[in-house]
Parts: sequence; C-alpha cells; structure tokens
Amino acid sequence: MRQLFLTLFLLFGWIHLIIAQDVSFSVEVSTDSLLMGNMIEVKFALKNAHGTAIQTPDFEGFQIVGGPNQSSSFSMINGTTTQEISYTYYLKPIEEGTFYILPASIEVEGEFLETTPIEIIVYPNPDGIIQEMPSKKKQDMFSWDRPFSTPPKAKEKPKKKRKIYKM
Repeated sequence: MRQLFLTLFLLFGWIHLIIAQDVSFSVEVSTDSLLMGNMIEVKFALKNAHGTAIQTPDFEGFQIVGGPNQSSSFSMINGTTTQEISYTYYLKPIEEGTFYILPASIEVEGEFLETTPIEIIVYPNPDGIIQEMPSKKKQDMFSWDRPFSTPPKAKEKPKKKRKIYKM
C-alpha cells in the first residue's frame, strides 16, 4: 500500500511539472533599426521543450556574419523547472531599406511552432558611423567589483620600537 501511494504521488508530481511548463518559440532582435554597415543580433529561442529540425529563414537582404551559435540553459527554482535552447545569428545588411526577418519553425513532439516576422529598417550611413551592438550584461556569482588581491602599499619608514619597563 505504501509503495502504491508513493508511486501515485510521484506520477502526479511529474504530470504537474509537465503540464505547468509553457512551451514557446520566439524571436528577439537587438534592434529594429540600424545604420548601413552595422550588425544586428537575431536570437531564436525554444522554451520548455526539446525541438528537432529547426528551419531558419534565408535572411533576405542580410549577410550572415556569425552563427548559428547554439546555447542552452536549465534552471530549477523552488521545484519549477525551465529550460531554453537558443540559436543566435549576427547579420549585416547588404543594402538600405525595409526588410523582414521571416518566421523560423521547429518541430516539437510532432507539431511545428513558428516565430512571428519582424520588420527591420536599414538607414543610410553617409558618415560611416559604427555602432556597438547593445549587450545584455548579466551579473553572475563569479563577478567581482574589486580585485582579488590588494594592491601593494607604498614603503613606509619602520617605526621605532619602544621599550616598556614594568615596576
């Protein structure tokens, strides 16, 4: 009886975890407008699922400078499990104008999930301004605001030793 109760408890616990996860497939861009000659970061992210056969768009109007870079993360906080797999591309526009990042798709348990298209506007850049891509700074537990060792002190004159007499 005790084993049956334990088995049912674990079974319902796993079902609760599986149902509680929201599966999503999304796209993020570092900016929706840029100057000619600059780069843009496009990230496709699959959350709380294992996907196969990702189909990315052709990135018409852009040259692929880097990617696909794949990363994954997993976290369990207070019994809530989340996982994410992401595919990142770095793109450089070929010409000025309005372009669209067309939908990407991925197969998850027999179903296909798609992202939404995103409009990107490329402006002329007569001055040749190169912008830095916005970075997402993350603070982790290994980051330090202070150096690991203290800097050496300037040499000081040695202090004279005082003799103490007891009476």
